[in-house]
Amino acid sequence: MREYCDSVYKFGSFRLEPAERRLVRDDVTVCLTPKAFDTLCFLVARAGHLVEKEQLMSALWPDSFVEEANLAQQIWTLRKTLGVNDDGKPIIETVARKGFRFVAPVVEEKIGTFSPVVQEQFPPSDVATSVGRTHFPRTQTVVLVAASVIALLIVYALITKAPAKIVETSKAEVVSNEVRSIAVLPFKPVSKDSRNESLQMGMTETLITHLSNLQQLVVRPMGAVRQYVDPEQDPLKVGRELNVDAVVDGSIQKVGNRVRVTVRLTDIQTGAALWAQQFDEKFTDIFNVQDSISERVATSLPLKLNAKEQQLLTKRYTDSPEAYQLYLQAQYLWDNRTKENRQKMFQYYQQAIDRDPKFALAYVGIADLQITLVGDNQVAYKEIKPKIDSNLAKALELDSDLAQARNLLAEVKYQFDYDWAGAEKEFKRAIELNPNVASIHLAYGWFLMSLGRFDESSIEMQRAQELDPHSMVINRSRGRLLFYMHRYDEAIEHLQRIVNAEPKVSLNHWVLAETYEKKGMYDQAIDEGAAASTIDCNSEKITKVKQLVKESGWPAYLQTQRDVLLNNASNGGYVSPINLAKVNAGIGDVDQAFYWLDKAIDERSSGIPGLKVDPVYDSLHSDPRFAKLLQRLNLQP
Repeated sequence: MREYCDSVYKFGSFRLEPAERRLVRDDVTVCLTPKAFDTLCFLVARAGHLVEKEQLMSALWPDSFVEEANLAQQIWTLRKTLGVNDDGKPIIETVARKGFRFVAPVVEEKIGTFSPVVQEQFPPSDVATSVGRTHFPRTQTVVLVAASVIALLIVYALITKAPAKIVETSKAEVVSNEVRSIAVLPFKPVSKDSRNESLQMGMTETLITHLSNLQQLVVRPMGAVRQYVDPEQDPLKVGRELNVDAVVDGSIQKVGNRVRVTVRLTDIQTGAALWAQQFDEKFTDIFNVQDSISERVATSLPLKLNAKEQQLLTKRYTDSPEAYQLYLQAQYLWDNRTKENRQKMFQYYQQAIDRDPKFALAYVGIADLQITLVGDNQVAYKEIKPKIDSNLAKALELDSDLAQARNLLAEVKYQFDYDWAGAEKEFKRAIELNPNVASIHLAYGWFLMSLGRFDESSIEMQRAQELDPHSMVINRSRGRLLFYMHRYDEAIEHLQRIVNAEPKVSLNHWVLAETYEKKGMYDQAIDEGAAASTIDCNSEKITKVKQLVKESGWPAYLQTQRDVLLNNASNGGYVSPINLAKVNAGIGDVDQAFYWLDKAIDERSSGIPGLKVDPVYDSLHSDPRFAKLLQRLNLQP
């Protein structure tokens, strides 16, 4: 693929510079993915001649078997970028059942002198970045050339004396250290005035999604990197905190209908930039930028990709920039799902679908949001089930290999439909499609735990933790697994560490309180329950509760709690049947416990799938009604 690197090719308004890996149109650099660029070079160098498909595929993918669809994607991208000839016909002609021919007139020039193309679509950035192109005043040209010569001599000296490889900016060929784990950090604004958080996070999430399809590479999930938004942060320090071998970081700015992206891949051990590049493109070309970054990161690492991975690396879920932007705005609000923001999210997802009815991820987003309404007791499952089913079915109709949709369908099947066999099939399919997603392994782990398959559940949760080592959600779930296994001492020790690490997360305290209760450590349970309560439980109130427990026993305290719940329900407030079932089971009011468990199954209450293994219901197991409840859930005793 290097036989044309000593030439520059001109055709129409384009100038192709293979040695510089650059395509220019009217003095503006055109963004192409590495594979599309190589395809163009191969065809242009043989302009006017038939290039057979097998010949082209062997040149582009010499070390792997690739389906013809991958080549078709590159040709489609080039035709869209290059446009047509004066006669209205494509510049790249298809020769039926044979191959392709580049038909535009081409002028070839041997490289003599080189003049860099200067772009001025954006004002100079006030943020220093390591990129492929830099703007300098014309008066500094002589100084710049001299400095460049000196720099090249220094680099040459370093290369000849040091074992570590030096990688050229925007053209990485070799990596000095083995990279098997990576983190894509949130993209930063170029300046404070150019902040666009949904676009910044969206670029990050898209690259994470693309790169996580590579089975040889562990990619930290969005939840692990979301907190690192400080523009002044040190990427190397963050990389060490996340325990990865390399980080991708950069900046993004949208001005009018154009977007500037700078990005670099940095080796954490050496601090060397393995690859860096800048893109100045129309916003409509944002997908080409994402594809190019994904491919360049992958090719800069010592990975051998199969055909499917190469295809997934640049998979697009929509070709509409407007739909993509709306989807990003919805995704950005997930961590702050207030009632108002939920309404906005529904609107953004629906508007994205209106722009592109084939945008499968937008249907998944709506379905996921609808499921959270059920889990938060905002709506009854029976009321919204048809909409959830419809959205998931549409997503899978559009993309049957969408791991997110398969995972969500699995959760619906076991949590609400009690279809355990169907759920496991979907979980396994989701993991097969993308084995490096921590949240899918965690969800499958909860499924297995609910069935009492604790050893298998532990394996899945361990895998989830390996993929996302700092996730407290995963860590807390592993503590919950110990609780369900009746290993209370280990669970308490585990959960205490979580509470110490995140003392302001109420759920951490509630889980620990429940564990203390089963252990009979009631004073500690009361303290944790008070810490978790949204009501201001002052020390005087805690003292009174402890005195009540001391004088009348733990059931008396639970009786007080039941009275509070029933009073709330009688005054029009919603009380989950699961909460009433648990408190009645603790009191020993068996009939009321079964009454509310029946209600919980009817309502598809959150938490009911764990009925079989939850220690809270141990006292009910010997009652024949418990076996009947399990039958209603399609579970075996």
